[in-house]
Amino acid sequence: MAARRKRRGGLIPALLAAAVLLVFLYLGGGDLETGLNEALDALEDAGAEISLGTEAPGETELPAGPEPPAETEPPTEDEPAAPPEGTLTMTVLEVGKADCLVLQCEGESMIVDGGNEGDEDYILEHLEKMGLSGFEVLVNTHPHEDHLGSLDAVIRAYPVEQAYISPYAHTTKSYENLLTALEEEDVPTAVPEPGDSFALGGATFTVLSPDPDADYDDEINNWSIVLLAEYGDVRFLLMGDAETPVETDLLDAGLDLRADVLKVGHHGSSTSSKRAFLEAVDPDYACITCDYTEKAGAPHEEVAERLDDLDVTVLRTDLQGVLTVSTDGSTVTVTTEREAA
Repeated sequence: MAARRKRRGGLIPALLAAAVLLVFLYLGGGDLETGLNEALDALEDAGAEISLGTEAPGETELPAGPEPPAETEPPTEDEPAAPPEGTLTMTVLEVGKADCLVLQCEGESMIVDGGNEGDEDYILEHLEKMGLSGFEVLVNTHPHEDHLGSLDAVIRAYPVEQAYISPYAHTTKSYENLLTALEEEDVPTAVPEPGDSFALGGATFTVLSPDPDADYDDEINNWSIVLLAEYGDVRFLLMGDAETPVETDLLDAGLDLRADVLKVGHHGSSTSSKRAFLEAVDPDYACITCDYTEKAGAPHEEVAERLDDLDVTVLRTDLQGVLTVSTDGSTVTVTTEREAA
């Protein structure tokens, strides 16, 4: 893995300042929409590391990861073997109603979200068993605690070449911990825009949402980074916690949303996965990160019925544990930690 690059000023101090501004507005009864716009202006003023609306969608390429690291020692009997060469593999960890995804492709690795605070030991233990030495890419889809709670521990335990985060600057301690870890570990950090793309091995990841100028106010779930991964003829769509307004915007934009594998938005909640959106995606598999003890059910009944009506194979972390979805670019294979209850 290439040596880290030294950064100059920029995004993290601007985000911390934006978070402080939002806390002040919240405690003082200020207008959150105005505060969010001012926070976004502060991000735009941060300079070269962020591009917010300066180029037409689809024209910006984010930094690609470095060359794959040298071969490491074979895993021990207690460690799962690395994914076969020529595959894109997504491992969905079992962290309850929270997200932590690890994607590997041709010797390069990426982590999307980091579970809750308190999940550090479980996540780090699993990453060690996977034989990972670092991450070319880290993504925090949005600043809710169940998507970033243990990312600071991951950043301090593993080198990260590039981080991408949502344009929404939050006010919580867990979010500040993430920004501090990125700053102290000198991780290059950027806010991506729709149309931006980056490579992981032979896979291409394209950002579909959010537009920094979108009108989602303080609905933080809708500020989730939505990613479309393509490897050969196979596509994975990762929705974070994006809800119906985002799905509507993606449909209205006329994007090709077809995907073989869907990471369902907002843990299978009825706030996401409307029928028109699911029909446009037309997935073969739907991965849901959820907690079976949730009072309202997980996933919500109407979402489960829609997926069943569309003949989608549903994979749930609460029932099947860790989910592993792999493709060679033409076919998809799935393994689960345990049989569904």
